[in-house]
Amino acid sequence: MAGFSRAMFIICLVAALNCASVGYDSSMMSSINILSSFQIKFGIDAHMKGLLTAVQNLGGIAGGFFAGHIVDRWGRKGGILAAAVIVLIATAIHATSTTLPQFFVGRILVGIAKSVDIAAVPTYLAELAPPGKRGLVGGLYWTCWLLGAIISSAVGYAARGVGGDWSWRIICIAMAGPALGCIATLPFIPESPRWMISRGREAEALAVLARFHGGGDENDPLVVGEFREIKETIQFEQENQYTSFRSWWKDFKSSKANLYRGFILITLGVFEQTVGSSIITFYLSSVLKLANVTSEKEQFAINLGQYAVAFAAALTGICLVDRLGRVPMLVGGTAACAAILAAMAGLTAKATGLVAGQNAIIAMVFLFQIAYSSTWTPLSFSYCAEILNFTIRAKGMAFYSIFVSSTGFFNQYVIPVGLADIGWRFYIVGVVWNTFIAVVIFFTYIETKSLTLEQIDQRFNGVPADHLVDVIEAYDGGKPISELEVSGKKGDGDGITGGRNSKAQGEA
Repeated sequence: MAGFSRAMFIICLVAALNCASVGYDSSMMSSINILSSFQIKFGIDAHMKGLLTAVQNLGGIAGGFFAGHIVDRWGRKGGILAAAVIVLIATAIHATSTTLPQFFVGRILVGIAKSVDIAAVPTYLAELAPPGKRGLVGGLYWTCWLLGAIISSAVGYAARGVGGDWSWRIICIAMAGPALGCIATLPFIPESPRWMISRGREAEALAVLARFHGGGDENDPLVVGEFREIKETIQFEQENQYTSFRSWWKDFKSSKANLYRGFILITLGVFEQTVGSSIITFYLSSVLKLANVTSEKEQFAINLGQYAVAFAAALTGICLVDRLGRVPMLVGGTAACAAILAAMAGLTAKATGLVAGQNAIIAMVFLFQIAYSSTWTPLSFSYCAEILNFTIRAKGMAFYSIFVSSTGFFNQYVIPVGLADIGWRFYIVGVVWNTFIAVVIFFTYIETKSLTLEQIDQRFNGVPADHLVDVIEAYDGGKPISELEVSGKKGDGDGITGGRNSKAQGEA
């Protein structure tokens, strides 16, 4: 199997810029919430702070209903471009805001961009990455959300000294940077081979598969097997496509495999937003004020530092995903987050009057970011993209974003109110909830480490791990691809059979 090539590096760069753009937009509220100039201009209290931060999730919910359609119709690259353009529009609205309603509109557009981004980028990476590198490549997506957060925090720290309205307007203007970088690099990456095959562009798709999975060799057994499997699956799905949403839904809910996928999408969407990261990410100022750290300069410095630590932890995490596995990392990270929240509760309750206690709480903020970012950050979106088959992958990711955004809206609105009303006891709620999350994931989620997308599909159809069919064996990977197979014509590929109607039954 090919290693991590220069071409794959460019792919990851585009995905990184795209997610950094969304990460900047989402996390800039952490910086803006610290600025007294912004709070005074718009009359921000705890309730309005929560609403203004959480309102982007309303856009995420709305965007989730059409994001999958955009990505399926216009391609994975088309979805990436759409997300970046929406961010640029949101930038203009944010930066010129003179009223709260205008700022709200900008926040909603950020949520729409996030939904389109979630439907496009993890789908693209999952379909393009080699099986043995999929955890690394897919995990890099949300890891670069933190890169955007670092940029946002650094800009906020620098803009703090400007004073007045420009201190927060500069933060808003700078969010255009990653989006422009993404648009500039987009022409240099290929479209998803699966999407190209679905549009009859087999020769182009084969060349892309060979480039990324076979070191440029179109006769590589893995490339041959994957190409045949993908083509057969997509032909089958197109010949059996649904005439209406009702017929699709009827078939979807009758499939145990799809219901299982739906369970994971819903629960992971809820868990990702409630494991505790929103407390640290969006309301660090509230956490620090509970610890009697009230200086804007100190808060900005801590904010920047914790994002830098989180980014380093996430980079470490994506290097471990393909070794340790998805389920062990999610369970371990959740348990660690619960323990740190428990420590924060005790320290905030008893030690905020002491310098040592305040320093210990700050240390807990950094430790929480290490625990969360090394596990949940690489997996919260890439794992979902892995478990979905081609027909529902883009729409499934959009569906996932609806639950992420719905839970995020509630969660981000409740956090500042909870911290203000019950103080350190709010952390105890998180401890209990995280324990529940770890138990659910441990006993119900399927491990996908080192499996091809086709083998993951087999696992959801009830095939035991030790009975999985190898894609090379199932699709005669040792026999070169004929001209007929890349001509766009239907047929058995010059005698090549197998897969859906024999032993593979799945989707690469």
